[in-house]
Amino acid sequence: MKNKSLALLLLAGLTGCSQPSTSPEVSASAPAAGKNETLYVNSRLVDCVGVAPMKCMQVRQSPDAQWELFYTQIEGFEFTPGYRYKLQVNVSELENVPADASSLRYVLVKQLEKTKA
Repeated sequence: MKNKSLALLLLAGLTGCSQPSTSPEVSASAPAAGKNETLYVNSRLVDCVGVAPMKCMQVRQSPDAQWELFYTQIEGFEFTPGYRYKLQVNVSELENVPADASSLRYVLVKQLEKTKA
């Protein structure tokens, strides 16, 4: 009887100690907050290193700026090698993201241009 009481007490204590999820809240609908930006996407993926070696898009925010590595994805955008893109994207802040993840969420608003490279 003493062991059953101790087991129930331990079980009750453990169920009250659950931690809140640390994964970012991501909604399938368009973000309500954030700001729209224009991104230019280069025609090929390049080698880069995030947590591990991977392929990254190259992006810039104006036609004459330097290409920068883009380590995350743009929701709703499907990259096709051999084409350059001009995109309107919504950029919003995420909360409670892991240390190795981006704190920004990019969602395609509109593909403005797609040209053969």
